[in-house]
Amino acid sequence: MVENFPYASVDYFSKKFKPTDLSIQKETIRKSETRHYRDEIEFLIILEGSAEIEINHTIFSIGKGDFIQLMPYHVTRLLISEKSPIELYRIRFSIGLLLLISTDKTRYLNAIKNIDKSIPITSLDEKARRQVEFLCESVYAEKQTTNENLDVLHISLVSYLSYFANKNQQVSLKEKSLERDIMWKALEYIQIHHQEQVTLQMISKELAVDEQQIKNKLKELTGVSFYSLLNQVRIRNAVALLQFDDLSINQIGKICGYQTEAYFYKLFKAIMGVTPLTYRKSVIGGSSIGNSYDAWEIAIYILENCRMGLSLDEVALMMNVSKKKLNHLLLTTFNVTFKELLTQFRVQIGKTFLVSLDLPVQEVAVMVGFSDSTTFIRNFKAVYGVTPKQVMKAY
Repeated sequence: MVENFPYASVDYFSKKFKPTDLSIQKETIRKSETRHYRDEIEFLIILEGSAEIEINHTIFSIGKGDFIQLMPYHVTRLLISEKSPIELYRIRFSIGLLLLISTDKTRYLNAIKNIDKSIPITSLDEKARRQVEFLCESVYAEKQTTNENLDVLHISLVSYLSYFANKNQQVSLKEKSLERDIMWKALEYIQIHHQEQVTLQMISKELAVDEQQIKNKLKELTGVSFYSLLNQVRIRNAVALLQFDDLSINQIGKICGYQTEAYFYKLFKAIMGVTPLTYRKSVIGGSSIGNSYDAWEIAIYILENCRMGLSLDEVALMMNVSKKKLNHLLLTTFNVTFKELLTQFRVQIGKTFLVSLDLPVQEVAVMVGFSDSTTFIRNFKAVYGVTPKQVMKAY
């Protein structure tokens, strides 16, 4: 029997990334895409060429140096001229990685709310563009050559890219030209308020638009019904939270807007194909110790302050844990000690500075927190297998 589905000019993609997963591809796009939206967050960094991008039925011009941040509630497509292909980095990762960057569970909703306060396109200045391109190139090359656990590398890349986007967006002229339409606002409303008992009536009242109109327009824009869309959002965020074993499955269901655990289980299995418990075991390996907010909060603090003279004593005091527990948390989550993680972050930033800032090795060594260039060179070679000068020469 042939079923007649209503025509929908949009595709929904989900690779079911685990919370710390990230993919990065270098692509040349030669033809226009069909409209689509994804479970994952997608960053596009335009390397060469110019084109247009359609986001929620609004069209923007894009070109070299533009950084586009596409969220799961952006229905989007690239519009390419046949004679003008574009080259770009395409980075995809789960909302779970975004929540790891926010680290503090009291800021969970704020992390979701602040995803898209303005236009999701930023024009990077020349210096930032070189740094971002080099970061992407480094991570892309690393992922082609190793199968090791790259969680720390993933969170470093997303943290850096988010920093550059936020910094440059303050001076981006493009953000002044956007007036989001009603459907854009409706999609954002569902994402931001998915923890509540959201209804079409609530959205209608908030946006002062007829309820039936919102229902029809959402279906036209996404290809699915309002309640299907709401459940996609809720389960997407539940998947992100299941990585943290200090939250019970019942708590996660309620955080994401489900009033009963049974209904949460039912919807989760319908969308993900497995129960929340089975999924959690696949993420943390069924061990009694998995990811914790404490471990990621420590890692982010080290990343943000690694260029300073950090010590184990100082960080343990700041995080309000013993030195032994701090190292235990880092070992069980990242398989590195405090000293190893600090060195890794410093060397990663140092590599970026060497290539993009045209500074001598000694000056970069001090900038990223090493006491002298000899220590920097030794640690740099241990991580990358080459000296800083060899990297500068290569680039």
